[in-house]
Amino acid sequence: MVHKLNFLLLLIIINRWDANWEKETHSEQVKIIFSALFNAINELGTKASALQKRTVTHHLVEIWLRLMKSMMQEADWLLTKEVPFLDEYMKNGFVSFALGPIILPALYFVGPELPESTVRHIEYENLFELVSTCGRLLNDMQGFQREGKEGKLNGVSLRILHSHCSISEEDVKQEMQQEIDSARTELLRMVLQQDGSVVPRPCKDLFWKMCKILHLFYMNTDGFTSPKEMVSAVNAVIQEPIKPKLNSGAER
Repeated sequence: MVHKLNFLLLLIIINRWDANWEKETHSEQVKIIFSALFNAINELGTKASALQKRTVTHHLVEIWLRLMKSMMQEADWLLTKEVPFLDEYMKNGFVSFALGPIILPALYFVGPELPESTVRHIEYENLFELVSTCGRLLNDMQGFQREGKEGKLNGVSLRILHSHCSISEEDVKQEMQQEIDSARTELLRMVLQQDGSVVPRPCKDLFWKMCKILHLFYMNTDGFTSPKEMVSAVNAVIQEPIKPKLNSGAER
């Protein structure tokens, strides 16, 4: 309960976003977390606002607030042992996958100016939801065994539970893979769409590149909790020299 009260207090302070926040709490944990967020978001917001020629810090605050509310919802389900419906879980889960603070602020640094009307547009939200849905489903498929041991629900276990255990893990994962393929196809369609699109193409490309990165991370395992394979891939790109293979026929 103490942790939940601290989390609620943190949400309240973030929602106010007041420079006098230190006077509003005596919790050392909340002070440490909010101080880090306050400084990081304001610094990022200042740089992004200069490039965008308008204030965007409020949007960065909203992104973090949305993420934290979704995380709190998942914590409530865990504490109360409530089993949400699948659509309810996914509506919350694509946000709790936590791509918001990663990809959305980065859009302000891509190059094109993004007016308020663009970041509030349904196209912007749909692009974010599609790539985040791919990530959530991939994460749930690869993290099913680990999260099951931790007592956490995810997309795989929920589908099995709601089927009254009449469907196998393998069948569930095949079903989820089809949903990933469908979301990825729709994402690519939106990225390539020109007529009626309000999100600049360079920004849409960033959503698509993130989708490809997610598929790399979850290709064989959970790349975030089992980083060895990812570390090897990164080291190969950065540290290992390129060894071109010469075609003997081309040398003649």
